[in-house]
Amino acid sequence: MLRIAIRFPLGVYHARSTSDDAEWPPSPLRLIGALLAAAHGRHSSDPADDLALIQKLCKAPAPLVVAPDSVAVGEPVEAREAVRLRGATRWAPRNYLTGPVSPRNVGRERAPVNKAGVAIGDRPVAFVWSALDLDHMEMQRLAALAGDVTFLGTSRSPAILKVDAETHEAASDDGASEHVWTPAGLAGYAEPDAAVRVPDTQTIAAFDRRHDARRGNGARVQKTGMVPEISIGTLASYVSPRRRRAPADFTFDPSWWGEMMVLEVDRERSDLVPRAPAAYLFARAVRVALLGAFDEAGTLGEAPPILRGRDADPHCAILPLPHVWGKHPDGLLRGVALLLPHVAREPGVYTQLSRLEYGLSQLVGSGSQPPTRYVSIPGAGRVWLKPPTTDESRLSSLREEFYRGPAKTWVSVTPIVHSRWRKGGIDALLRQVSADCAHVGLPVPAEIETLRSAGRHGGADRFVPARETPASWRGLLAGPTSHLRITFAQPVRGPVLLGRARHFGLGLCVPDSTSAGDEGDA
Repeated sequence: MLRIAIRFPLGVYHARSTSDDAEWPPSPLRLIGALLAAAHGRHSSDPADDLALIQKLCKAPAPLVVAPDSVAVGEPVEAREAVRLRGATRWAPRNYLTGPVSPRNVGRERAPVNKAGVAIGDRPVAFVWSALDLDHMEMQRLAALAGDVTFLGTSRSPAILKVDAETHEAASDDGASEHVWTPAGLAGYAEPDAAVRVPDTQTIAAFDRRHDARRGNGARVQKTGMVPEISIGTLASYVSPRRRRAPADFTFDPSWWGEMMVLEVDRERSDLVPRAPAAYLFARAVRVALLGAFDEAGTLGEAPPILRGRDADPHCAILPLPHVWGKHPDGLLRGVALLLPHVAREPGVYTQLSRLEYGLSQLVGSGSQPPTRYVSIPGAGRVWLKPPTTDESRLSSLREEFYRGPAKTWVSVTPIVHSRWRKGGIDALLRQVSADCAHVGLPVPAEIETLRSAGRHGGADRFVPARETPASWRGLLAGPTSHLRITFAQPVRGPVLLGRARHFGLGLCVPDSTSAGDEGDA
């Protein structure tokens, strides 16, 4: 058996996730990358023996990951859980459990560094290969190699590694047996809680190809240009510790939507600020503007598949954000979010991200460069976009946590367009909504209530009539519509989008909480 334990002196693990803003649990693939970097960093020795040893880890089955479960900022923090940080996380307090979690921008004259991290304090994490046995010489070599590793994730999370052969119950001083993330097959669960990148037999070769791809002519590293997409490792399904600790109240994550990229409407430059009933028109127009930033389909400069995709292909949703929060919800579309498909549905989503960000930069500008494109709403006018305000004064409607939940009860704020007409009263409606929920990975609702209007003030009671919509956009609007209050048996993590037109802002549901966001945005 082999165990590699890791401590983070700064108390924070910084790494971008393949499934959410902050990676958790830490990926075994990152450990392999760190060990490879250490092996190649030894100038006085041939790395061949080190690489052969690392290859043994790559060939072994996916390891157990010993790490406390994590929660997002704003959720109740339990004694044994790490806190997942979002947004500007240049610094986070080491002893976060003894005080409020407050990511800060040190040196306010500098722009915030928007990279995700998890505040873990002084608790270690560990990777455990239960069936992997190394001899004494191999253990010594691996220990020496681990001693040369300086960070895990990004360089903002320095790490101290220790190699031994202890059992995983002794992997930490704080109830490690309750903190074991287990490959789904070993745990006996069909539904995973996390998709974690793990090494495979081709991992070392793939790292070498990526290293070569980043190099220019000679020995100089390229400063600009696209790095070819190179797949490294594989995705393994893991079951979290929380599943075993509290199965009855476990938050259900449908693993349908991943990262949420929010843009703000530039009210000073725009001809108008559309209202919630125009959400569908606005979303379609945003997609046209985004696609226009790329070359024609079939060329090297075409838009990435997650933006071009249609029908059953996993692709982005373009989600207009109506102002339905605070004391004065006016229903204006203050922003729009690009909602990426979850990595469990589209494993290559993050390899396409740089191309997607290029298109977004044409709409919001980049650095000192102003935007070069605008959104043209047919029959209405031009809407300009900009990066959202990052400080605490930003509107509630642009805050991601107001759409993530988790919550047991959700209400629609834009009409849900159902896939077909059904007869039979409330039973037929339950079957229809259950089918809509199942289509996006959600469980069967425990209760459904029809509403006469949007579930929050400022929402769209109805959308702009189809006759005022371009003919090529009308297909998704053909179907019965409703506003609903939907209650599930357990908390569900959002965003929750239902119905035929969910990829363009219709069927948006938010947590049914009369207090959420009601104290701000006056």
